[in-house]
Amino acid sequence: MKNEIRFKKKEILRLIEQGNDRELCFIMLYEVYERGAFSNLVIKKADKAAREYGKSLDFVRAMLYGTITYTFTIDFLVRHIVKEAVEDMDPVSRCAVRMAVWQMQFGDNIPDYAACDSAVEIVKKYNPKASGFVNAVLRTYAKAPAAKKFIDQYKPGIRVSLKPEIYGILKNDFGKQRAFEIGKAFLEPPKVTIRYNANKYTREEIVVSLAKDGIAAVPGRFIDCCLEISGNLKHLEATEAFTRYGVFVQGEGAMLASVIASPKAGDKILDCCAAPGGKTTHMAELTGDDCEITALDINESRTELIRENCARLGINTVETICMDASKISKDKDHRKSFDVVLCDVPCSGLGLIGKKPDIRERMTFDNMEALLPVQYDILDHACKMVRPGGALIYCTCTLNSDENQEQVTRFIEEHKNFHTVSILEYLPHNIYMDNDRREDASKGMITLCPDTDGCEGFFICRMERDKDE
Repeated sequence: MKNEIRFKKKEILRLIEQGNDRELCFIMLYEVYERGAFSNLVIKKADKAAREYGKSLDFVRAMLYGTITYTFTIDFLVRHIVKEAVEDMDPVSRCAVRMAVWQMQFGDNIPDYAACDSAVEIVKKYNPKASGFVNAVLRTYAKAPAAKKFIDQYKPGIRVSLKPEIYGILKNDFGKQRAFEIGKAFLEPPKVTIRYNANKYTREEIVVSLAKDGIAAVPGRFIDCCLEISGNLKHLEATEAFTRYGVFVQGEGAMLASVIASPKAGDKILDCCAAPGGKTTHMAELTGDDCEITALDINESRTELIRENCARLGINTVETICMDASKISKDKDHRKSFDVVLCDVPCSGLGLIGKKPDIRERMTFDNMEALLPVQYDILDHACKMVRPGGALIYCTCTLNSDENQEQVTRFIEEHKNFHTVSILEYLPHNIYMDNDRREDASKGMITLCPDTDGCEGFFICRMERDKDE
């Protein structure tokens, strides 16, 4: 390569100062595709630099997330129309072609020539020998008949940009039509929701406070203490709502897990894999901060996040411990002593595809299979901490039944002293309900989906230990 591709502050500032949005997006895509960076962390770093110049990166953000979201579709279209395999191109060409095709295919009012010319100039800078090839690929794509670029004629997985490994899971678990509806919902702009402490503040107080800082808020879909927000979200952490009223950014599905856990004042609670503390602090708030919570996480820096969030929200009932949740049963002194044990286990994250587009590209069948023993190991050890008659909550942010229902089925079969219980009494009155969901809920389980529930995909199951054990 002629020039090194550097995602360093000095280079970011230079590109922002020059207003070179496409080159900035290119080096960000290179970080994600070729160096394994996470897109949310990449854009966060760029946003921080942009604030020094008082500039917005809205176009860069749209192009970054859009390109990553539609990678599978883009690669298919290039292969189908230009007869070139994007995955076989050199890294510079691959990033430049994907970014340019996204602009031509999915961007709003972006001239083809602008997308092509800027991509070729970028390639000339970083890999000049490939510039002619990239120019030919993009010109061929731009000149292709519109009929060939018409997405709706292709297979459903291509239309919603989900590779067969992921789309196949949705088809297997939800059926063809529903899989497509879920896939479409994942393409919608993700909603941002916050939780507030209803024991301390009214909804009106929070809404008024947010409005002062240019943020609009409306009630969430089904959780009472949830608000869906929009507007000036970049500076949310500097708002009065965040610093004074202690709002917490959290998905509505994750909030429901704490509601189904149904903690009571005086309860002793164990939250496994607790970072960054969303469910920990929510359960504390539901009890009026009158409980005893032990929050575990395997990573010390993430455990520190729990402490910081508890301090910000004024939560005083939480003890944090850096520990592998699958080792918790070695603590013999606390076995069978917790009223509630919550296990939000590591998972494939398929329910978060709308918010974390990297998952589309990186999650594989082998990755998912490797998670299964980890999940079960945590559940198997954590259950030993539940007191007789106590509750064990198992939840994930995936829509893969192997990680969800199948794990519960195996657990119940191998732990005769546990049983699922109906969660109908815990579900909000305005949550989406049909016959299938009612039947699942009567068996202790619920799967939230973006098409029906307007939130991230999430699975929750409530089990209880036999009282007379």
